[in-house]
Amino acid sequence: MLYRAGAGNLRIAVTGDSLIMRSLRPYTEPDFLQVRESLRGCDVAFTNLEVVLGEEPDYPAEHCGGNWLGVEPGLVDDLTWLGFNLFSTANNHAGDFGAGGVLSTHAELYDRRITFAGTGETLQRARQPGYLEVDAGRVALIAVTTTWPPGSGAGQQRPDMIGRPGVNTLDHEVSYGISEEKMEMLHMIAEETGMADLRRRRIDYGYESKDEKDEMTFLDHRFVLDDPGIHTVPAERDMGEIVQWIEDARRQADFCFVSLHAHEGQYCLYSPAQFIETACREFIDAGADGVFGHGPHVLRGIEIYRGRPILYSLGNFLMQSCTMQRIPAELYRRYDVGELHGTPADVFDSREKKQHIRRDPTYWESAVVQLSYSDRRMNSVEVIPVQLGVNESRPQKGRPMVAHGEKARKILADLQDLSEVYGTTMTIDREVGRGYIHLQ
Repeated sequence: MLYRAGAGNLRIAVTGDSLIMRSLRPYTEPDFLQVRESLRGCDVAFTNLEVVLGEEPDYPAEHCGGNWLGVEPGLVDDLTWLGFNLFSTANNHAGDFGAGGVLSTHAELYDRRITFAGTGETLQRARQPGYLEVDAGRVALIAVTTTWPPGSGAGQQRPDMIGRPGVNTLDHEVSYGISEEKMEMLHMIAEETGMADLRRRRIDYGYESKDEKDEMTFLDHRFVLDDPGIHTVPAERDMGEIVQWIEDARRQADFCFVSLHAHEGQYCLYSPAQFIETACREFIDAGADGVFGHGPHVLRGIEIYRGRPILYSLGNFLMQSCTMQRIPAELYRRYDVGELHGTPADVFDSREKKQHIRRDPTYWESAVVQLSYSDRRMNSVEVIPVQLGVNESRPQKGRPMVAHGEKARKILADLQDLSEVYGTTMTIDREVGRGYIHLQ
């Protein structure tokens, strides 16, 4: 064997969302440094970079991903100091400062020769893989988001029109399954309220299309005669283009991974929507060696599909958005704080009272997952539980610390319960507070 990479051996550490606002390098707690060692001890360490590099990179966009997350560019150096060398930029915050913010983030990452994927000057560029060269081989990353605010999706280039910088998007279609009796009731309501007449006129004018047999558009939602419930499928065109790049990366790299940022849940936050499961399995079928999920800010289950991991969400790895220094007036207004005379602390005080999820311990629980490959086949999955200080003060909370004792067992048990639906079983090592996934 001429090259070491020919052995197909790789160890990769995977984390969830990194919303970094403060420097990490001053801290020396053993449990924090242990997190760093868990990343540095691998060939590759991945995270979702969910901020815009540049505190004022451009005008704030009209629509944001929840906050306007512009940060001092040097904070990405703290992430590389921690051990990260592979980043996704495809998420609902990439467009917080419009096209200028996307390009400023690119400039900072390019200057540092940091490998990333998921945003681009055009949709084609956003869909393409990023490549990381390590001693163990060439690693490709394709990053996708199913959740994005209006205006942040990348646009395709034409010979006669420039493209639009933005994120690599995967859309989906939603239908609501109902019985024939309920369908008749909807038709009656539409006729009695005049909605049916309005829709017929819009169809005549060419603004809308006729419904297919056994389906009805009602209040802009699609209802179908089907098993009761919410049914979702990934958009065929988006999937075709993303799969094309996975197949390309499969031929151009030793390993290929897909990052998927997805907030959408199936009836609850902790269970991924139906279309997310479908898409992740199709990514594996196309040749991906694993799918790294994040987005809902909580843990979701782990599936081993065809011997490859789908991590539906690893929650928050860094959550420091409560210490932003400058935020647009819209956020002051959203939380009933004076637009001209309030301060950021006023906004965050109000937000913490209104957003109950931020008081839920699961919001501040996460994991680092270490995947080991031999001969290009995954042979082990190790889960290191992490906590982010739910009860700590605002200036400190949100930084990852290895969990121990009852907290570690609780995080691992929750992850085991969430993974059970996929047939995934885990052995919890009560001595060191780690979990080991049994491969199928």
